[in-house]
Amino acid sequence: MLVFNEPIRPCESLVSEAAGERSREAITVGATAITACMVLGATLGAATAAVKAGGNTGNGTFTIDASTPTLAGAKPGVYRLHCIAAAANGGTFRLEDPDGIVLGDTVMAAGAATVSEHIRGALADGSSDFIVGDGFDITVPATLTYGPLNLAATTGLSVAAGISYGNYAASSRGVAFVRDCEHNADIVVWPAGITSDQRALATRQLAALGIILR
Repeated sequence: MLVFNEPIRPCESLVSEAAGERSREAITVGATAITACMVLGATLGAATAAVKAGGNTGNGTFTIDASTPTLAGAKPGVYRLHCIAAAANGGTFRLEDPDGIVLGDTVMAAGAATVSEHIRGALADGSSDFIVGDGFDITVPATLTYGPLNLAATTGLSVAAGISYGNYAASSRGVAFVRDCEHNADIVVWPAGITSDQRALATRQLAALGIILR
């Protein structure tokens, strides 16, 4: 006997949505194709770093990580990384998010350190030491790139951010439900191997956006 598995159709999981097109958003698909009704994660655009306004006394550098410039929890806006304690060939640097919330302090010893909270990059000492107040402004653009929810990712792809409308190739444009809608929990597509606890967490993340699974 032949068994046919019918693929999930575009929009099949949708139960209800807000008036007009409020629930939907045109999206940019990342490096991995997505399928209809798939739970999605999203990453922010690549961060860029610049010496703070007015310049620094120290001539060291902060270089954004090329592979994962933004991590889970990152916000669009300008992060502030500034020296709060000076030291020869080092110092202590404090990172604040765009809302002014302190994310943590990084101690640079032996001329190098890695910052890895919301953003990732490398501090390096120069021929002139940093002084208190020196620092860098790191700008994270608000543009989002969507892909399949990936619980192993260190980027925003590990946080549920929407549900795909249809099937879209990598590096293409598509449509996703990103707010104020209801979907059939038995139809939405989860990543393979997801546990019940992981699914419960992702369901809460969707609910925070107004995306309710029934």
